[in-house]
Amino acid sequence: MYKLGLVLLSLAAILPAAEVAKGITSKNIIGPVTFPSAALGQQRAFNILLPVDYETSTSRYPVLYLLHGYGDDQSAWSYMTNLSAFGAKHRVIVVMPDASKSWYVNAAQDPKARFEDYIVKDLVPYVDSHFRTLPLPRARAIAGLSMGGYGAMFLGLDNYKKFTAIGSFSGALDFSQNPVNRGKTPEERDATDREWRRIFGDKGSADRTARDPFALVDKVPLPDMPLLFITCGGEDFLIEGNRKFVALLASKRVPYEYREISPREHTWDFWDDSLRVFLDMLDRRVGFSAD
Repeated sequence: MYKLGLVLLSLAAILPAAEVAKGITSKNIIGPVTFPSAALGQQRAFNILLPVDYETSTSRYPVLYLLHGYGDDQSAWSYMTNLSAFGAKHRVIVVMPDASKSWYVNAAQDPKARFEDYIVKDLVPYVDSHFRTLPLPRARAIAGLSMGGYGAMFLGLDNYKKFTAIGSFSGALDFSQNPVNRGKTPEERDATDREWRRIFGDKGSADRTARDPFALVDKVPLPDMPLLFITCGGEDFLIEGNRKFVALLASKRVPYEYREISPREHTWDFWDDSLRVFLDMLDRRVGFSAD
């Protein structure tokens, strides 16, 4: 128990979660919905936003999977952004899963922590079978903030045939290359190193490369590349990793849209704005267009 406490203490300083307000969600956001995850062998939860005409129509809708940051859960987007109001303007289902502090990957050294499979193999089919989605890659997008920005880019590139667009808002895009360790004591640093090895694998290993969005760019054929939308505040502590990733995309002539805004930091008002812009962009994609 003492070692676990060290891990949690040291990790909490790495990607601090923005404070999430607790209150009443709008009526078009439902949750938490629980469902069985075969990949994790347990019940997991998600919140879901349904279009305002969902109950009165027979239409099928595109889906945006929206991922939370480190230390948050499936409720964060509902409470901390204008998602409900945005949803009233877009004919889209938004699914917000709880993924704990998993980084949305199948942990390299923990066979029970298969969070990539949980999202792609469990959650997506469950949503498609229980809600009136348009179950096609052209009508499915994924986005997230901070840890969720990394998760969206990783999942979107590693499963590029399943998503038409990827949004990373203040994403920790280079975290798998060199995870931050801010432990204050040797014991805390050792515990944190073990946790990162559990999730990403040993430094320099094939496991770590397999979880690196920078490396995954090369595995996606250019004609099959999803739309890439990347945003970050100019004063965000993750800005350099975002600039490096955009430079890589430019060097490989991969199409992308990048928004760097100053003075903006690692805050909910920035992610709220990024979500609004991304939803507007999705409206112009074939699978999301109302036409």
